[in-house]
Amino acid sequence: MDWPTILVAAVVAGIFLAIVVCGIINKKKGKGSCSCGCSGCAMKDSCHGNQK
Repeated sequence: MDWPTILVAAVVAGIFLAIVVCGIINKKKGKGSCSCGCSGCAMKDSCHGNQK
């Protein structure tokens, strides 16, 4: 493998990792995965089923 391929792969992996970590942090804070709010969301019971 050459250096440009390794560099691009590392950047893509870093971006993917940052997205996953942000999703985990938001889930622990009780935030949803979207910014539209939970009132009209079809998945609101699975995201926030225990919080009432």
